Amino acid sequence: MYWFVSSLMINSQTPEKVNAIREWTFPRTETVHLSFMCKYAYRNMKILRNLLRCVKSIIRYTSRNLHFHIFLDKPSKMRVKRTLKKIIKETGRTFSISFYDINNIIEKSQDFIKIMRKFFFTKDVGRYNDDIFFISELIHHILSIDKVIMIDLDLIFNADIGDLHRHFHKFSPTNVIGLANDLQPQYRVDFKFYRKLNPQTSVGAPRPGKQGFNTGVVLFHLQKMRQSELYNSLLNHTAIEYLCKKYYFEGYLGHQDFYTLTGMEYPELYYVLDCTWNRQLDTGWNNSVDKNIFDLYHECNGKIKVIHGNGDAFMPY
Repeated sequence: MYWFVSSLMINSQTPEKVNAIREWTFPRTETVHLSFMCKYAYRNMKILRNLLRCVKSIIRYTSRNLHFHIFLDKPSKMRVKRTLKKIIKETGRTFSISFYDINNIIEKSQDFIKIMRKFFFTKDVGRYNDDIFFISELIHHILSIDKVIMIDLDLIFNADIGDLHRHFHKFSPTNVIGLANDLQPQYRVDFKFYRKLNPQTSVGAPRPGKQGFNTGVVLFHLQKMRQSELYNSLLNHTAIEYLCKKYYFEGYLGHQDFYTLTGMEYPELYYVLDCTWNRQLDTGWNNSVDKNIFDLYHECNGKIKVIHGNGDAFMPY
C-alpha cells in the first residue's frame, strides 16, 4: 500500500534524527506529525526564512514530541537541514525528521496529476503551475502513519499545535480531512453560474454555508482516508468530471479546488476547522466584490491561533 515511502527517503529507510545542543524532555503524549513542502529551497531564500519563522513559532508554544515530514528536491536538502539545525541551536529542542524526494513522488503520480491538472488548473495562475499542488490528495498512500497535519510555511503559530492536533478526536465517523474555510469570496465567484441556477443553494455561500476551503492548514486522518470507500472513489477522472459538470466548476488552484468541490457534494468527508486556526490575511478579493459581501467571508472572531500570510500579506509578529 505504501509504495512510495521506501524509495523516497533521500538517504535512508528510517527517519533522520537531528540532535539538539542539549536534551529536552517530552511528556509521554502522542507525537504530532507535521508535513510541509520545501521544494526549491536551495534557490529560494524566502522558503528558508518562512521555515525558520514558522517552526520556531510552533516550538515556542508546545512541549509535544514533533516529527517533521519534509517533501523537497535533493538539492534543497542541505540548506533545509542547515536551517533546522539553526532552529535547534537557538531553541534547544529536538525533533525527528523524515525527508522525501518530491520529484520521485511526482514522477510516480503522473497519471493522477494529469487528471488533477485537467480539472483544477484551467488557467495559469503563476505559482500553482507546479505539480506539488496536485498530489496531497494521495498523501494517505505516501505516508504510512495514521495522522498528519500539513501546513504552508507562511504561518505563525500563537497557540499549542497539540491543541490543533486534538481536533482529530472531534472528527465524525465519516470525516477524513479537516480544513478551515477560505476567508475570501473566491468560491462565491467560482460557483456563480451554479448559484445563479440554484438561488437558494448554500454552495459558495458565506458561513454557515459552504464557503469553500483553504489548504494552509490541513488535518489528514490518513488511516480513515485509506479506509474510506467514498473518498477513494473520488480520485479518478469519471468522478471529478461529473462533479465539475454538475457545479459548472473550472478550477485553477489545484488540491484546494479538489477539496472544495468534493466538499460541496460530500460535506460529510470534511471536518470544518475554526477560522482561528487558519486566519488568512490576504484581501485580494476586496476590490472585486461589495465590501459588505467581502466582510461576510473574511471575518474571523475569536483569539487567533494561527496567522496565515497568504497572498504575500504582511505578517505581524
